[in-house]
Amino acid sequence: MKARILRTVAALAAAGLVFAGLSGGAAAQTSRLDEIVKRDKLLVATFGTAPPFGFADDKGQLVGFDIDIAKLIAKYLLGDEKKIEFMAVTSEGRWPAVNSGRADFGIAATTVYPDRALRVAFTRPYIDSGISVLVRKDANIDSVAALNDAKFTLANLSNPQMIDRQKRFMPSVKVLTFDTPSAMFLAVKSGQAQAMQMDSPVVDWYAANNGELKTLPENLGNTQGNAIFMKPGDFTLWLYLDTVVGELVAGSRYNDYTDVYKKWFGRNPPPQRFYAAAPK
Repeated sequence: MKARILRTVAALAAAGLVFAGLSGGAAAQTSRLDEIVKRDKLLVATFGTAPPFGFADDKGQLVGFDIDIAKLIAKYLLGDEKKIEFMAVTSEGRWPAVNSGRADFGIAATTVYPDRALRVAFTRPYIDSGISVLVRKDANIDSVAALNDAKFTLANLSNPQMIDRQKRFMPSVKVLTFDTPSAMFLAVKSGQAQAMQMDSPVVDWYAANNGELKTLPENLGNTQGNAIFMKPGDFTLWLYLDTVVGELVAGSRYNDYTDVYKKWFGRNPPPQRFYAAAPK
């Protein structure tokens, strides 16, 4: 009996040591947020070919709505919007950029989908969007139904969501697949394709700046949100980024958000949440 008690005590003691070791390891872990502050610079993955979210201007400088939102985060976190380094990524390259640790987070006109949430952690959306279709005017296409014809070619990005939408809305159209929005646009501009699907602000931007192109009136599917994404498992960094997004779109930093939104879209963003005084 005494031997059995001693064995039980020993087992409990060993378990306690293991638990203490695990707890100590967890306590010793630091967030990427601490690393960013120590480094004094943000590393951000983004698109460089998707106006007005992220693209190179006439001087070769990376500009756009996503770029300015990322700069605001650098300003809030590090006190200077210039303390940031961008890395341009492709549609598929954005996930390994954050999961490998090369980037602290990504902001790249990225729609939130449940299957993507298995690969990365998303903040709440920082902008609502839809998916629109850009077409050549000389193709005489006035609806998605008219585009659904084997005589037309649609430019797609290499991601499963675009493939699914094409099969759902335009199963008969021929498809060309590209790695970047700019490559899709060039295919339409040159006549290699008659249409492309992409986030509505991108499509509207191309249509507004190219008189031979237009946006079809229907969206492909529902309104959806674009969000910042990061490597899963770092709650501290995620909470900071999600909090900043919340304050930008509907809180204490809404004026900053409004300035950036109007700069790139020419109109005010959706209003803040409604506030009403308590009834007397």
